[in-house]
Amino acid sequence: MRYGNCVSYKDIESIKILKQIGFDYIETALSSFYYAEESEISDFLHFLDKTGIKCEAVNVLFPGDITLTGENADHEKVRTYVNEIFEKTKNIKFKRVVFGSGGARKVPDGFPKEKAVGQIIEVINNYLLPDAEKYEFTLAIEELNRGETNIINTLEEAEYIAGEINNPRVKIVADLYHIALETPDLTVLSRLAKKNLIAHCHIANPYDSRYYPQSSDTPDAINLYKSFFGILKSTGYNDRISIEGGLRNPPDFYIESKNSLEFMKSL
Repeated sequence: MRYGNCVSYKDIESIKILKQIGFDYIETALSSFYYAEESEISDFLHFLDKTGIKCEAVNVLFPGDITLTGENADHEKVRTYVNEIFEKTKNIKFKRVVFGSGGARKVPDGFPKEKAVGQIIEVINNYLLPDAEKYEFTLAIEELNRGETNIINTLEEAEYIAGEINNPRVKIVADLYHIALETPDLTVLSRLAKKNLIAHCHIANPYDSRYYPQSSDTPDAINLYKSFFGILKSTGYNDRISIEGGLRNPPDFYIESKNSLEFMKSL
């Protein structure tokens, strides 16, 4: 298992700490690079090389001002954005691109959901999959809870879309936070992991403000973590898992990150 943490690519001090603590990689927002100067990206790559840690995954694939579904879906804008962002970031050589982007994919009121699903499949097939193959990354579809968006809210929905694409470059994120908010049953996760459809994982405490997981969390949270890691281990998952959450006390970034990493490894 490789352990990562979601952090801004501009947060140089935090990235240094994560390397010092023993994290294997960082995960950052892809869309944040869109307006970055080429020199900024070059400096970021130089810093990663000097620090000895890689950016192996990215999230926030689409910014909120891009519309993927509904009558106002602008797929020409999608095409332009996708081509530009992946060309611009190609030297980062990330391995996983998380397709969450709840705002971009949200279905407008009154628009048929099945038609919106078809639009998302079209975006993946026509624009994302070619670049996944060109730049050699896996697109990981993320289920998001209903409080964040109104489409692809469960692992089964993500599975359906991945199945329609039917390409090894398109798989699923297992995000424990979102899974737990929708259903406490991890049976589906076990089935998908056995089918080798899980390409990436996220973790945070779903019962307490989306904080970093800690050994001091409530018994319910601890039991959920144990079940989650137990399924990953029993199904042979040996890929990446990123903390995607907040700190109870931000000044304690070093302590909370270190404790969380040690706790996850113990699981």
